[in-house]
Amino acid sequence: MMTETDHLYVAAVKFKWQKDEKTYDYFIPTELTVAVGNKVVVETARGETTVEIMEIKSGSDKAQKKILRVVEPEPIVEGESA
Repeated sequence: MMTETDHLYVAAVKFKWQKDEKTYDYFIPTELTVAVGNKVVVETARGETTVEIMEIKSGSDKAQKKILRVVEPEPIVEGESA
């Protein structure tokens, strides 16, 4: 039986506070384009938080939630002073 999550890729992410190399898997929604090194927002037990994508995988038996959105990098404007 096919489920909605069968075709979704998975991002292995790492939280800022982590001291180890463990990663956590989140589904990548089909409407998002992400790459290793991107910062994304995910839902946790404590609310939304920003994480870094360490790896893109074709599937996972541990992923339960989807990435909410990509954190857009701040644009760098040449020659403009704050």
